[in-house]
Amino acid sequence: MAAATVEIGKVAISLELSFDGDLYACRRPPGVVERMEAEALDLLSKGLFVSGIDTPVATVTGTAGHRFVQESAVFQPPGSWVYQGRCWVGTSRNGLTLTGVLGYRLEVRACWAPRAGECGPPETATEWCELFGAQLASIGGVVLRRASVLSLGTPP
Repeated sequence: MAAATVEIGKVAISLELSFDGDLYACRRPPGVVERMEAEALDLLSKGLFVSGIDTPVATVTGTAGHRFVQESAVFQPPGSWVYQGRCWVGTSRNGLTLTGVLGYRLEVRACWAPRAGECGPPETATEWCELFGAQLASIGGVVLRRASVLSLGTPP
């Protein structure tokens, strides 16, 4: 739902953050559901920022005040770390309120940029950190932007 791509030195990094679960959305005064879905996605993805992508505990924050708690980090060869956890949402803007707990998945992929030449991919988590760690450490943080459409279920 939110993503970013950055190239630093000879390394290209892409980040993709997705959510899973249900949120309670309330509009005061009631509005059109399709418009509420778009506004909910904007509110959920507002100011998402990822830092510490060179560490086993990447930090995800958002200006809407979501609370992210990482539960796992897994290396997926040849070039991805997948961080998963829970996100507590409780935010409001322009009469729209979102509340609930979502699962989140942050995938950080690193690969050699085209100008790196014929460098091979890493095969282990240790090799990944050795090859890409310095470049990743030089990135203070990355702002993510909205990438896809959110679909809110309609209440029964």
